Amino acid sequence: MFGKSRSLETKAKISATKGTSIYIYDSQGIFVNTFPSARKAAEFFNCGFPTILKHAKDGKLFKNQWVLSTSSNSEL
Repeated sequence: MFGKSRSLETKAKISATKGTSIYIYDSQGIFVNTFPSARKAAEFFNCGFPTILKHAKDGKLFKNQWVLSTSSNSEL
Protein backbone atom coordinates (compact mmCIF):
# COMPACT_ATOMS: atom_id res chain seq x y z
CA MET A 1 0.00 0.00 0.00
CA PHE A 2 3.03 2.31 -0.03
CA GLY A 3 2.21 5.43 -2.02
CA LYS A 4 -1.49 4.65 -2.29
CA SER A 5 -4.18 6.62 -0.52
CA ARG A 6 -7.00 4.98 1.39
CA SER A 7 -10.66 5.88 1.04
CA LEU A 8 -12.45 7.71 3.86
CA GLU A 9 -14.48 4.57 4.51
CA THR A 10 -11.33 2.48 4.94
CA LYS A 11 -9.77 5.11 7.22
CA ALA A 12 -12.91 5.10 9.39
CA LYS A 13 -12.82 1.30 9.69
CA ILE A 14 -9.15 1.34 10.69
CA SER A 15 -9.81 4.09 13.24
CA ALA A 16 -12.70 2.14 14.76
CA THR A 17 -10.60 -1.01 15.00
CA LYS A 18 -7.31 0.45 16.23
CA GLY A 19 -8.42 3.63 18.02
CA THR A 20 -9.29 4.11 21.68
CA SER A 21 -12.92 5.22 21.90
CA ILE A 22 -13.34 8.43 23.89
CA TYR A 23 -16.60 9.14 25.70
CA ILE A 24 -17.48 12.72 26.62
CA TYR A 25 -19.55 13.63 29.68
CA ASP A 26 -20.48 17.03 31.05
CA SER A 27 -19.43 18.06 34.55
CA GLN A 28 -22.64 16.54 36.02
CA GLY A 29 -21.87 13.14 34.47
CA ILE A 30 -24.41 13.27 31.64
CA PHE A 31 -23.24 11.55 28.44
CA VAL A 32 -22.72 14.06 25.62
CA ASN A 33 -20.80 12.45 22.75
CA THR A 34 -18.38 9.72 21.71
CA PHE A 35 -15.45 9.65 19.31
CA PRO A 36 -13.98 6.52 17.67
CA SER A 37 -10.43 7.59 18.55
CA ALA A 38 -8.44 10.07 20.62
CA ARG A 39 -7.27 11.72 17.40
CA LYS A 40 -10.84 12.47 16.31
CA ALA A 41 -11.62 13.89 19.75
CA ALA A 42 -8.45 16.01 19.55
CA GLU A 43 -9.52 17.37 16.17
CA PHE A 44 -12.91 18.32 17.60
CA PHE A 45 -11.44 20.00 20.71
CA ASN A 46 -8.52 21.51 18.75
CA CYS A 47 -5.76 20.02 20.90
CA GLY A 48 -3.26 17.16 20.75
CA PHE A 49 -4.34 13.54 21.13
CA PRO A 50 -1.91 12.93 24.05
CA THR A 51 -3.85 15.60 25.96
CA ILE A 52 -7.09 13.73 25.30
CA LEU A 53 -5.60 10.42 26.47
CA LYS A 54 -4.10 12.03 29.59
CA HIS A 55 -7.45 13.53 30.62
CA ALA A 56 -9.26 10.27 29.85
CA LYS A 57 -6.85 8.43 32.18
CA ASP A 58 -6.85 10.85 35.10
CA GLY A 59 -10.57 11.74 35.02
CA LYS A 60 -10.02 15.44 35.70
CA LEU A 61 -12.11 18.15 34.06
CA PHE A 62 -11.03 18.99 30.53
CA LYS A 63 -11.42 22.66 29.57
CA ASN A 64 -13.29 23.18 32.88
CA GLN A 65 -16.47 21.52 31.62
CA TRP A 66 -15.89 18.06 30.13
CA VAL A 67 -15.01 14.69 31.64
CA LEU A 68 -13.28 12.35 29.20
CA SER A 69 -13.35 8.59 29.60
CA THR A 70 -12.30 5.46 27.73
CA SER A 71 -15.26 3.48 29.10
CA SER A 72 -18.90 4.04 28.25
CA ASN A 73 -19.96 4.07 31.93
CA SER A 74 -18.27 6.96 33.67
CA GLU A 75 -17.73 6.64 37.40
CA LEU A 76 -18.50 10.23 38.35
